Amino acid sequence: MTRTRLGDLTVVGHVRGPAAPDRAVVLVHGVGSSARAYRRLGEHLATRAAVHAVDLPGYGASPRPRHDVDIAAHAAALARYISDHVADAGLPAPVVVGHSMGAQVVGQLLADHPDAAGAAVLVGPTAEPGTRTIARQALRLAADAAGEPPATVGVLLVDAFVRCSVPYYLGQLRHVVDHRLERVLPRARVPVVVVRGEHDPVAPPDWVAALAACAPDGRYRTVRGRHHAMDSDPAGVAGIVLDAGRTAGRGTP
Repeated sequence: MTRTRLGDLTVVGHVRGPAAPDRAVVLVHGVGSSARAYRRLGEHLATRAAVHAVDLPGYGASPRPRHDVDIAAHAAALARYISDHVADAGLPAPVVVGHSMGAQVVGQLLADHPDAAGAAVLVGPTAEPGTRTIARQALRLAADAAGEPPATVGVLLVDAFVRCSVPYYLGQLRHVVDHRLERVLPRARVPVVVVRGEHDPVAPPDWVAALAACAPDGRYRTVRGRHHAMDSDPAGVAGIVLDAGRTAGRGTP
């Protein structure tokens, strides 16, 4: 594992890939989750790139902060991690993949730290207008879990209620509903692909299409599966990530 500190925030990275990689992919999990959400996608990408699946502050193997952490603070800690473990390794700006709340963190990263990513893939972005309450988001996440494979649900439950803890999880949900992804994506200077599982109850198709239209260089793709599309269709999502890598760094003026 690798780790980075920014003040009292720690980001832990779980790294796999070739012995001498020439590019990197950074994977950012959603609320209540951890790097374990990317175990299948990471396997598909690790033959082609250095894969950094991170635990954001308070999640997975990262220690819980003594204070609340909003989306912008997560993005700042992620930017420091990328600087320490991707840029300092001599690799070009990575493709950064965010799932659910992680899509919000990555969107904020693109706006606040424009040199951190060469391209971005946002999977299952949540909290569109009209659904921005903790109750609505919790119900949607529960509805999705009912249709996900048991192995996926087991990992989610342990990560959310044991490793993360209920109080921290609920505080993080508040930041999910307060954040406005549609306001930060217009500031993105790199290609952005917004991805939705075809049966995702958390990220409706109109919302995903609208987010892709917000980015100056945005695209919308659909893959098999539900909210955790990177788990149900890892090959499909990996193909999108690798395609994004081929355009990484193209950017907009």
